[in-house]
Amino acid sequence: MDKTEFVKDFNEFNDAVRKSGAELETRDVAMLYAVFRKDLRADRFNDHNNSSIDDQMATEKQKSYLLNLAKAKNAKLTIDDVDKMTKEQASKAIDALLEVG
Repeated sequence: MDKTEFVKDFNEFNDAVRKSGAELETRDVAMLYAVFRKDLRADRFNDHNNSSIDDQMATEKQKSYLLNLAKAKNAKLTIDDVDKMTKEQASKAIDALLEVG
């Protein structure tokens, strides 16, 4: 992916986040985007293209971001809770926290 494609892809991601109603600073959106891209690359590297996201445990970056976001939103979420989450569950939890004003 060249720089132009990267910027276009990020802008589309940023627009989707904004349309969801989340009020995030650009650095938070960039962090989410980085996690998303790293997960995609890791899946390709690990040949998980055909496996279900339901089976895969949350990445360390997802867990870290989720814990930091929960703390910022004053949500009660423990490390044990996050350690048991799949990628899909972590993604849904992140989305839910981002919707919290």
